[in-house]
Amino acid sequence: MIENYLKVAWRTLRKHPVYATVNVFGLGIALATCLLIGLYVQDELSYDTFHPQADRVLSVVLENEFSDRPQRIGPAPFATILSTKIPGVEHATFTNPTGAKPVHPVEGRKVTPKEGRVLKADSSFFNVFSGFPVRRADRDDVLDAPGEAVLTASMTEALFGDESPIGRGIQVEGDRYTIVGLTEVPDRSTLQFDLVVSTPDVLNRSGSWGRFVGRTYARMGSAAPTDSVATTLEKAIPEEMGRFVQDVWTIPLSDLYLSDAYEADRFKGEPRYLYLFGTVALLILFIAGFNYANLSIAQADRRTGEVGIRRTMGAQREQLVGQFFGETILVALLAYGLGAVLAATALPAFNALFEKELALAAPRAGGILAGGLVVMLLASGLAGAYPAYILSGFRPARTLRSASQTTVGGGGWLQKGLVVAQFAVSAGLVFGTIVVYQQLEYLQTKDLGFDEERVVTVNLDSLGTDRRRALRERALHHPGVKHATIGSQVPGGIQSSIEQDLTDLSDSVRAQDRKVLIRPVEVDTNYVSTLEMEMIAGQGFAEVSPAQRRNGYLLTETTVETFGWTPETAVGKPFGFSKPGTVLGVVEDFHVESLRTPIAPVVLAASEGYDSPFSSRSVLAARLASDRVEAGLDHLRQVTQEAVAGSSFSYTFLDDRFDQMYRSERRLGRIFVGFAGIAIALACMGLFGLASYAVQRRRQELGIRKALGATGKSILSLLSGEYGLLLGIAFLLGTPLAYWGVRQWLREFAYRTDVGGGAFALTAGLVLLVAGVSISYHALRAVRTDPARVLRSE
Repeated sequence: MIENYLKVAWRTLRKHPVYATVNVFGLGIALATCLLIGLYVQDELSYDTFHPQADRVLSVVLENEFSDRPQRIGPAPFATILSTKIPGVEHATFTNPTGAKPVHPVEGRKVTPKEGRVLKADSSFFNVFSGFPVRRADRDDVLDAPGEAVLTASMTEALFGDESPIGRGIQVEGDRYTIVGLTEVPDRSTLQFDLVVSTPDVLNRSGSWGRFVGRTYARMGSAAPTDSVATTLEKAIPEEMGRFVQDVWTIPLSDLYLSDAYEADRFKGEPRYLYLFGTVALLILFIAGFNYANLSIAQADRRTGEVGIRRTMGAQREQLVGQFFGETILVALLAYGLGAVLAATALPAFNALFEKELALAAPRAGGILAGGLVVMLLASGLAGAYPAYILSGFRPARTLRSASQTTVGGGGWLQKGLVVAQFAVSAGLVFGTIVVYQQLEYLQTKDLGFDEERVVTVNLDSLGTDRRRALRERALHHPGVKHATIGSQVPGGIQSSIEQDLTDLSDSVRAQDRKVLIRPVEVDTNYVSTLEMEMIAGQGFAEVSPAQRRNGYLLTETTVETFGWTPETAVGKPFGFSKPGTVLGVVEDFHVESLRTPIAPVVLAASEGYDSPFSSRSVLAARLASDRVEAGLDHLRQVTQEAVAGSSFSYTFLDDRFDQMYRSERRLGRIFVGFAGIAIALACMGLFGLASYAVQRRRQELGIRKALGATGKSILSLLSGEYGLLLGIAFLLGTPLAYWGVRQWLREFAYRTDVGGGAFALTAGLVLLVAGVSISYHALRAVRTDPARVLRSE
């Protein structure tokens, strides 16, 4: 019986290629989208799950007044409190990620220094994070003495090739370590490093309460009350530090990746994107299902005769339902095979776009593939259920007299509703894509308050004062370098803050009795000119005497406004936080972070020695000549490597630094282009098939109209007008919801584009254009058909 159902179903699909193609390709494309998004969601939800009992590993999180989001960075004494005063803590560790550093062997194999992500940790690190296996170690405890290192296999291969690294030495910026073991770091780990090293300060947990530099983790026992951990830590904070810490809590490692405390790249590690992409994938699946239901209903008129004959020959309704569901199952299986092939074909591009390494052949993908088959059977079954039961319920006498009993003959309200739903989703996705690209264009073209073009930045953390000054002077001895400056921080990386009491600055501020956080930056005399910032009042450091400069400050416009001054009245006012001084001038506002955050108050302080009390970092910024960029870079590489032994010359262009801040927006735009393209393509495929059946159903009417003198234009308008109205309704339903959604997304940005009428007009034009192309093919065929042939055949 089932074999017969499938044979008849196959013949039916071959007899109606448009119906078969639209359904199989539509469902296949939708399934491929769902499979890819399913792999992405599965990967995002599996971070840190490779650690045994990851839910018992707690990360200490702080909320402080220096940041608008929870921070995992805290003082080292937290680890001591966890180890000694909290019952149920099996192990506690204190870590300090120091970023990428040049690493090279001390002796033996000569290799170019490799950039490695260095993580400082104590001896409890591998006890807390037991998912990192330690291999080839000569003892059970590693990192229990200063100067030890555990390398990943990839770093070991880069430094030593096939040679054994155990017992050999490496050097990291002047510090020497002995390799005592190897480990592996999976991609789905929130802790990413190339080597773990032990240092005296981390081992002794000797940091002060006022130094927020590391991260603290604890492994709890099975019955440990985790809620009490945060309370105990909060009570342990000294009173003088209490004003800097507003709250303390703990997050299980298994929840860390998708929490607010994880510093993601605003794309990965964001729960909202899981919901967004999952919802879009389901909407695309619904569109394909709507196509199936729509075309099945439209085809009902064609199959009334077949149903009537079967019923007259004694077929039961259950048998007819089984026959139609046989077609549904066959379509689902064909679509599943096509969807799996499309997903495998698109996976490399998907991985590049989402920065993942997903694979359909991986064991963990088996559940996604099995779920895809179930979803496809359910989706096609639900979409085909209505027409199956409608067709099987036809009365033989009426069907043999060709009396239509389908929704097609009765106005097709269900079909029209499905068309409206399809294009409402498509219009919403198109509208969202347009707004995302408008915002991206705004981000990339907005004036930042300085000229970021051709400015190279090089970190000089390891250099002393005299060598920094000499390096800057040597950098200028080349025509490819127009300007050079050294400061504690540059725009895009100005993060340190100092609390400023405003009560004594002016009467208007004193009444409000408020305090603000300002961003201090120590700079040399070339800082403003190198970055081409604008002075709007007073003088810069280069225009005043050394005595004035020593105790002088430059304030930005926002800083002046925050203090209750104007640029003109600010000049000459007493001001100071590290030392008393005066305001020398006011600089035009400039962005220190991305346009997601408002412009922060910034104070520039003169530093002849380039030793900042506000930051342990020092950065060289050099503006290159437009016609000698490569020559200028080569010169900077040479002088930097001579000044910093073993340096691999790691540099960043300032415009690239800001450009990277919007990497997630660019990727989101490309993803929405794909989603919108798929959705509107599926909707148009359905409309193409539906228009085909509509034209065939009205052949007699159209033939009579042409015989009575109707023009091709009037017939084209007749066929297109009905669908134009449906598209208009879809636009009115889809774009308001999309507008609300993009407004929520735009709230992330302190500076954002206006969603004007242009986005609505462009959306309407694109939807009407692509839908019109789908309809016009069949409409033009109807216009060109000879009415005599139609009336003879009818």
